[in-house]
Amino acid sequence: MRERLKLIVICAVAYFVMDVPVQMTQILPSYAGIKNFLPSVLGLFFGICGVIGCVIGCVLSSCIVNPDMPAVIHECFCITAAGLIMFYGWHITAKTHRPSLKSWPDYARYIVLLAGGCMLCASLPISAAYFLTGLTIGIPVTILFSSLLYIEPIIPRRYTSFPDVEFCLLPNAESLEGANELLEMSAMKRDVKMKRVLEIQSCIEELAIRIRKNNPDAKISVSVIFGEAISARLHYGGKKYNPFRIDTNEDEIDIMSLKIIKHRAIRASFSYSGGENFVHVVV
Repeated sequence: MRERLKLIVICAVAYFVMDVPVQMTQILPSYAGIKNFLPSVLGLFFGICGVIGCVIGCVLSSCIVNPDMPAVIHECFCITAAGLIMFYGWHITAKTHRPSLKSWPDYARYIVLLAGGCMLCASLPISAAYFLTGLTIGIPVTILFSSLLYIEPIIPRRYTSFPDVEFCLLPNAESLEGANELLEMSAMKRDVKMKRVLEIQSCIEELAIRIRKNNPDAKISVSVIFGEAISARLHYGGKKYNPFRIDTNEDEIDIMSLKIIKHRAIRASFSYSGGENFVHVVV
């Protein structure tokens, strides 16, 4: 719940910051501006959280600069239509429920859903504004979110992917050997190249070594999902320890292993909550 509230606040701030300068200058109509791509993109990735955030941002900016309630209600309706159609339409029609634009069918789906959401807007000018910015700005931002930044989207529960491999690393060599065998067997079933498997095995092993130096008895639970990128999540109990942070007393070998992980990873993140450490690596 806390994470979703953060998403709503971030989306509201993004919409507010992009909307207020346009409304204050009054160079463009109130429905125009760079913020028009946000409902479709944030709705696609964050569903109702993105929609609520954009609606809040719209209401705040309009009430501060141009408190025209009929226009505000109309814009909120358009935000809701664009965002929810992108979100639910994508997950109903796509085989993979992680939004991405990597093939022509993905682009076609994105454009059709964007057009459908914009057609529900009552006036032609605002429909055109949403559609054009959704294409010219929304597509590059979607590629950035899904590929380079590897933003974690919200996925409806019935479409949530379960891990392809799950195991627990214990403080012994046999545990790691068994985990590597599980990874290789699962990768073979999914035609994942061995080079990719070796990369994720190396990252998991290096992280386990760093975690063990801080907590020798830690039981590290690992879950892996194979896809266009390989996602590995590790969590372990004990006091807070971020394995991606370099300490001043670490030697060159430890620092080098950490740099290798960061070099290979698309995403490397850490969080701590309720006495549990959570690590996410994507290669």
